[in-house]
Amino acid sequence: MHWTLIAALLAAGGLPREIKPMDRPACSAALHGRFWPDAANTDMRAARKLAQCGVLEICTENGRRFKWKPVTVNVRQLGKTPQEPTAACAAVIDEFQGTPR
Repeated sequence: MHWTLIAALLAAGGLPREIKPMDRPACSAALHGRFWPDAANTDMRAARKLAQCGVLEICTENGRRFKWKPVTVNVRQLGKTPQEPTAACAAVIDEFQGTPR
């Protein structure tokens, strides 16, 4: 029954959309302080939209390690069962997910 539910969710597109971490470059000293997706570094409109949807990340340093950390969180991402993004956020995610910038 468990696998049937997962298959049904996948078929219905019930899993939340996210920008795939594999598309994101490795956080390093060269990228320290930069946003991802990269469009947010030069386009304030893109940065605002990505932040409102909870997908904007910044490359931070913790001691000697660098790590991507979310700048904001969308309320729909909270709780035990995160909800799908709104249609507006899904469009923003699709717009900036296409190709690594």
